[in-house]
Amino acid sequence: MKRKLSMLLLGALLLSNVGCGGAVGSTDTQSTDAESVITDAETQYHFVPEEPEGGTMQIIPDITFKTGMQLISQKDHANGDAFSVLGTHDFRGGKADNPRWRLAQWDSGPCLFENRIESDVTTITDGIGRSFVYQPDKNQMTFELDTALYYQGKPAVQGDWWPHLLIEQASFDYASASDDAQAYYRCDADRMVVSFDIRMKEYANTPIDGDWVNAAQFLMYFYVKGVETNDFCWFGLQLFDNRWEKNDHYIGYDGGKADASGAMIYSIGSKYVYRNSGRTLYKAGKPEVGGAWVHVEIDIRPYLDEMLEHGLADGYFDAQSLSELCIDGMNLGWETIGTFDHTMEMRNLRLDSYIDG
Repeated sequence: MKRKLSMLLLGALLLSNVGCGGAVGSTDTQSTDAESVITDAETQYHFVPEEPEGGTMQIIPDITFKTGMQLISQKDHANGDAFSVLGTHDFRGGKADNPRWRLAQWDSGPCLFENRIESDVTTITDGIGRSFVYQPDKNQMTFELDTALYYQGKPAVQGDWWPHLLIEQASFDYASASDDAQAYYRCDADRMVVSFDIRMKEYANTPIDGDWVNAAQFLMYFYVKGVETNDFCWFGLQLFDNRWEKNDHYIGYDGGKADASGAMIYSIGSKYVYRNSGRTLYKAGKPEVGGAWVHVEIDIRPYLDEMLEHGLADGYFDAQSLSELCIDGMNLGWETIGTFDHTMEMRNLRLDSYIDG
């Protein structure tokens, strides 16, 4: 029997099902065919899964959002944490019939979709403090979240739900890829390099007396899944945390609230994420607003080894080797406990997998 640790994360890292369509193992996830066709009056977007070339493959599907975005409701905690699809958006002005990406706004106050206002085609916004922007000409994303609408002057207390603004792909369609391509999704590839540019556009914190914890986090998680088993791990990168500039790895199990998944969390500390960058999102001990872009490039392959080692030691994984695990899905964005008005920008996101020889 697998041993699961019961933990309060104290807002430290990933909580349950973030940006994800239902609990781990749920069948309530977006299903996409191997090829998705989006048609408008002028343009046909024809998504074809990538194939490896020259020993390398970029494995995040549709990293330029050609298939648009699906917008997800907030969770209905009185109804089994149910959620619904509210609509779609195309960032090029076409018709998003079958988007690969989702935009999730769990527990963030008045619904972004229901309160959206007219804006530039690149922007989904309520005009107050929540928006997601994708600019095709720059291959750039912007995540803006003001949590004041959720807390409304009240402290963030233990046991609260808390605001999110996340994008997600529940699956990279590993099962639909060719045999040759599948090798690049598996965790025993020789190298798996995550790269992007990032900077903080806005940051303001107004803590309230009585806050249980006051934490703003911008996180990236990949979904490590069993190829033939039911294994699942939230495998993450800590990109920003207002409480410390450089933190270490977090390894634990998802808990702390009613809809927690119990799944293993392995999150690479920011001191390692930014080790090759020469700088972080901090300056003079404070979050840096409006600074220069920070380029991140990190080979996550050695950390996958450590993830498996810890999981096996805890009796968590059925898989016994990295060849039995693959990366198949991801989420990215804000998870915040407390009153913050913050905006993060990111561009040129990639996950390049390499097989040598």
